[in-house]
Amino acid sequence: MVFLLNIGNTHTQLAEASKGKIDTIINIPTADVTADLLPTGVPLAAACVVPEIRFRLAQHDVFWVESGIKCDIDLSLVDSGTLGADRLVNLIQMGSEYKLPALCIDFGTAITYELLDADKIFIGGAIAPGRRLMRNSLNNYTAQLPLVGIDVPPPKGPGIATGDQMLLGIDKGAVGAVKELVKVMRAAVDGKLTIIGSGGDYKFFKDKIPEMVFGGEDFTLKGILKAWENNR
Repeated sequence: MVFLLNIGNTHTQLAEASKGKIDTIINIPTADVTADLLPTGVPLAAACVVPEIRFRLAQHDVFWVESGIKCDIDLSLVDSGTLGADRLVNLIQMGSEYKLPALCIDFGTAITYELLDADKIFIGGAIAPGRRLMRNSLNNYTAQLPLVGIDVPPPKGPGIATGDQMLLGIDKGAVGAVKELVKVMRAAVDGKLTIIGSGGDYKFFKDKIPEMVFGGEDFTLKGILKAWENNR
């Protein structure tokens, strides 16, 4: 058995895995992650994008997904030292279970794109702000714009009230950005592309990118598990 942690900027997934299968997933705010949550006597494997949380767990013997671990992905075209652990495990999972070339779009605090060619070469990607981050930014860095709800649907036409205009600009703009970036990625591999969606905000985008398949709630956790298995 191994205990897995997918530590994101906003939320963290905790799960046990045994015999290559991931059991029940628990989701908690990343701010609530402490060393007391980790079991003793079992291996621990984690991908973390928040250095403070990694520092909190320093007393435990954790296998951390990071640059330099053994993986079946060619990272020679990119600066792998700055590649986030979450993106690395997404590449590992994508390369092991999906027809290549493939693109992973992870809809989290940031929307990240990882493009893997037919030879398992990571040929690049993109990073964009997620919908919640855009909402917070407009509210925090302007004097009068409100914080609009993440679950409030945008208007079908031009917005009348300020809040509706923000919803339209953020949500429709995010969808448009995803579609445009998919075109860029598709062109880089001459059109043939498997597109996998993951992350906490996947449901908002799933019907708007019809060619995208769902990687599952455990997509990134599976990548962590495979990384641990390859390196133990």
